[in-house]
Amino acid sequence: MRRLVAIASIAFATGAFATGEWATGAWAADYEPSDFPTLRGSTPYVPGPTRYVNWGGFYGGGQVGYGASSMDFSKAGRSITAFDQSVTFTAPFGSVSNWASLGTDTGKAPTYGAFVGYNWQFDDLILGFEANYNHTNLFGSARGTRCYDAVLTTCSAAITLGDGNDYNATVTATASTRITDYGTARLRAGWVADNVLPYAMIGLAVGRAEISRYATATGTPTGAGAAFTRTEGTFNSSMLAWGYSAGLGGDWLLFPNVFVRAEYEFVKFFVVSDFRSQIHNGRLGLGMKF
Repeated sequence: MRRLVAIASIAFATGAFATGEWATGAWAADYEPSDFPTLRGSTPYVPGPTRYVNWGGFYGGGQVGYGASSMDFSKAGRSITAFDQSVTFTAPFGSVSNWASLGTDTGKAPTYGAFVGYNWQFDDLILGFEANYNHTNLFGSARGTRCYDAVLTTCSAAITLGDGNDYNATVTATASTRITDYGTARLRAGWVADNVLPYAMIGLAVGRAEISRYATATGTPTGAGAAFTRTEGTFNSSMLAWGYSAGLGGDWLLFPNVFVRAEYEFVKFFVVSDFRSQIHNGRLGLGMKF
């Protein structure tokens, strides 16, 4: 009897071991980490969705700024043809272009305008085209003077004019430019840094300028004759000035479709009618993506 009990116990134990080994293997095969509850106090890592900021498409907005223009009139004097031989009385002054030596000047003024453009987005790279317009009032002028006087040794001697009388006289040659507005058509390249888009731009520029070139002669007789003032030349002749632009800036996305902008732009115009000018402009803008 004892022998039968011992044999039965060994058989049962052997079967139980085999059954447990099989069950363990089956359980391991069906294991999924999500089947186990998270221990209290621990936080499982769950990767967040990739964030993508869309800067592509059409956009537009308005801007305000402040500009400073450097204007070079060194060659403008040769275009002032006042007091040539066509007028007998003032002909002795000779053509102003023969002696006028003009310098440079700086014009400063606020600017305001608008912009519109389109961005193509390639992952974090932005390529785009933009048209930018600014209205302003940048004015600069330069002058040169020649004097005639019977007493002052710093001037030439009194001049005999076409009426045969001698005069103490002053001739002032003046050239001026007023840039009223300008626009640029430029290419942009930028790099997306979350909700900020720093960029560089380069393009063509065209501006509208009012150009004046004239000379004024004033004189008083040393004896016979009458005091006079004569002005000859051109005034506010409107012209187009062509050039190029370059600059740096940044757009900052406040809301999904609204952004603010800060940028610096340099514009250089080619020589137009013996005038040369360039503009440095800093501005702030507010825009919307469509």
